[in-house]
Amino acid sequence: MRKYRALDLFCCAGGASMGLHRAGFEVVGVDTKPRDNYPFEVIKHDALGLTASHLAGFDFIWASPPCQGYSAMRHAPGAVGAERLIGATRDRLRRLDTVLWVIENVEEAAPYMRNPVMLCGSMFGLGAQGCRLQRHRLFEANFHIPAPACSHDERPVIGVYGGHARKRSALAGGRGTRDVWEGGHKAAASEALGIDWMTLGEMSEAIPPAYAEFIGRAAIARMEAERAEAA
Repeated sequence: MRKYRALDLFCCAGGASMGLHRAGFEVVGVDTKPRDNYPFEVIKHDALGLTASHLAGFDFIWASPPCQGYSAMRHAPGAVGAERLIGATRDRLRRLDTVLWVIENVEEAAPYMRNPVMLCGSMFGLGAQGCRLQRHRLFEANFHIPAPACSHDERPVIGVYGGHARKRSALAGGRGTRDVWEGGHKAAASEALGIDWMTLGEMSEAIPPAYAEFIGRAAIARMEAERAEAA
């Protein structure tokens, strides 16, 4: 099988990038900030200001524009006035006629996304220390993404946000940072997300690599099918 190349826009510390790598892509990230823990080659650049030469040679583009302007925390200090870049990102990607792409964001961004598919940690058996990971995220793409069903059960939900791992059930220890985890908050977050190279703060903003691996495999299957049809 041919080696496909993926570009991860707004890559942060590489949750999506690692999933794409596991799916079989050669991955390059793009971010405006130094990302010391990012595990692949990274281009320091404004994601929406990339030139045609930057984009040349990539088969697939992943974009995770900042979620702060859409999330439930958008009124929190530091998030007020955050840019909403989903529309601008879509406009940029739609100019790339022959490239598959996906835009990822939080559930609250649904009104700004077109026919998104939702993925959940329960679809991939993610969780830690008796808790399941939910972490719903939305994905808009220019190709079909199959959507497994959520399998929520009675276990408490582990949430990784704000630099903490939290049990999101009043019956299982409350919502605050007083939740006690074997090995500490970072160990619980790492196990739940399937991420072992980030700080706890970076994990708070990351998607599980399993999500991107699942979508990346769907993208590769689509490209392989198109190659077979053209042969």
